[in-house]
Amino acid sequence: MPLSPHFLGFTSIVDFIKSAAGLTHLKINVAAAGLFTIASATIGTYIWESPTAVYTLWALMGSDYVTGIIKSIKDNTFRSARLWRMPIYFIVTTLLLSLSFWMGKGQAIFTYLPSIVIGGFYSTYFLSIIENLGDLNLLPAPMVKILKNRFGIETLVNKFKDEKDEKDEKDK
Repeated sequence: MPLSPHFLGFTSIVDFIKSAAGLTHLKINVAAAGLFTIASATIGTYIWESPTAVYTLWALMGSDYVTGIIKSIKDNTFRSARLWRMPIYFIVTTLLLSLSFWMGKGQAIFTYLPSIVIGGFYSTYFLSIIENLGDLNLLPAPMVKILKNRFGIETLVNKFKDEKDEKDEKDK
């Protein structure tokens, strides 16, 4: 049985090379690569050492945004006026991350501040996604409860508060 002239979706070896190298849409690929190069260089210089860490944070924020919109539509609480909150959160979060990055570089006392800030943002948005997915019945309720009780900000605050209370009672 002879092979089809459109073997694996390519009409010729030239078609394969053009597709693999991205030459079919050269202008779009060059423009996108240039923008991402500039963005990564800017992020790596001014916002955070690793652009991947910032992209991860932005992906978490975007996922939280989408799941929050879907949840609010499902709950009939959607308000279009609130759609502008997340773009503003993107800007403010990025500015706070950048400030903590530069403070950590500028003074030894702030060395751990950038890690604390990005870790706090990661956990906040991750837990918000988990809560939204739980409310949409896409995750089992016990799993959501365990994650919230284990990694939630309230849990950490209560843990440190309990430890402080125990220490204060021992000191009495």
